[in-house]
Amino acid sequence: MGSMDSLHQAGDSIVAMATMTPEGFMVIGSGVMVGPGLILCATHVLDEFPKEGAGPVCLTFLPGRARAWLSRGRTTLTGPSDFDPNRSRVSDLTLMSCSLNSEAHEDFPLMLAPIKLALPLIGERLWAFGYRHGDIVVGTSSLTPCVTSGLVTACFPQGRGERMPATCIEVAMDSIGGMSGGSVVNDDGWLVGIISSSFEGGPTYVTLLWDALRLSVSGAPQSVWPEGDVNLFMGRELGLVFIKGDGTLDEKGNVTITLSTPEMEQLAKFSDPIHVTRRDALSCTRKFLDDAQLESFEEKWSREMEEAASAAALEHLGRLTLPSVCEFLAAADIHANCLTSIRHFSVEDFEGLEDPAVISVEEREGTTLTVSYSFDLLSVIWTVEISSTDYFSRAADFEEHFLNVAVDGETTSMEVIQRCFFEAELLFNPVSEEFTRASITRSGVKHRRRRDQARSK
Repeated sequence: MGSMDSLHQAGDSIVAMATMTPEGFMVIGSGVMVGPGLILCATHVLDEFPKEGAGPVCLTFLPGRARAWLSRGRTTLTGPSDFDPNRSRVSDLTLMSCSLNSEAHEDFPLMLAPIKLALPLIGERLWAFGYRHGDIVVGTSSLTPCVTSGLVTACFPQGRGERMPATCIEVAMDSIGGMSGGSVVNDDGWLVGIISSSFEGGPTYVTLLWDALRLSVSGAPQSVWPEGDVNLFMGRELGLVFIKGDGTLDEKGNVTITLSTPEMEQLAKFSDPIHVTRRDALSCTRKFLDDAQLESFEEKWSREMEEAASAAALEHLGRLTLPSVCEFLAAADIHANCLTSIRHFSVEDFEGLEDPAVISVEEREGTTLTVSYSFDLLSVIWTVEISSTDYFSRAADFEEHFLNVAVDGETTSMEVIQRCFFEAELLFNPVSEEFTRASITRSGVKHRRRRDQARSK
């Protein structure tokens, strides 16, 4: 363990989490910038800052200069405590957004840490970066960038107690106060975790980044990000976050990561057996098509699946109760006073199905296949009717959200367009080669992202 030859060996992706004191800046911990204005850090470091008032000042350093970022939003995962019903279990990994509060120094590119979705193996060497806070002399703070290294010695898939409930690993390396939240990378420089805790002389415990994949945060700089909440997968799609590995986020917020065979074997070895379900054990009781069979089935029957699913989706929407329709429309930020005026609705599909995906195909009852299927309807058009009296009383409010307003005597109709997502269960008869039933198991609204606008800025 020692000082880096130059702070800039790791670029300005290394973040110093500082607070302002009467004597000067004091660094409480570290973090790592993974996207423009998007920082991963340790939750317990943020707990050191006052709940009210200014949050941390996030400092990144350039040759002879610095950038200062101010915290805008933060999010982490929480759950009920196993020991105290009045206490929460909080992940030590936080995703924080921040805005630039200093000169941009455009002659120096913004350095971002690339992420790798991995489980470091026992015996693998990792490197960690962070800061050591020094004395404050006449209002000037001394700060030492540090690097340390060691081998992975243990794995904790279910976490290590309530202080570190997320998947973490033990590394035989020393780390010191101020390095908490700092980046931990593999030999190739890919970010795999952050420092959560350590003992003097080692070991150090590292929280892996898996929890961060489930987090969304508001307040990211709108000069490069879309409005609203953003996440790492959105950043990958926009080219603002660099992620190596096979990971997906579904509409339910579930993250699926595909690991190598050695990683999976280590994960199973160190996991509590009740949390492990092996594919070979599952296939003893339920028979699913394998990857090759699944690909062949999807290629052969894709058009028929799309037709059956689209028809089921429209039938599902058309049978919704009026309160349920209002829940859909509320996702478009339509004011409740407008929604309560709706007396009748109809729905149609304008642009068809998009992003279809076969999740699984299971053989049941000998001759029947059950297909789990997800998809979007790109443009669902809701036509609603209200009384003309209600419309004229709040015409501006209605016209802010609805299109094609048509007044016809005592009734006024208008339209709103949404992108909706669905999960469906389709029954397929291989003998007759037809889909005999299609039912929607889940539905909701997708907010439209301003990708093109975000890219052009």
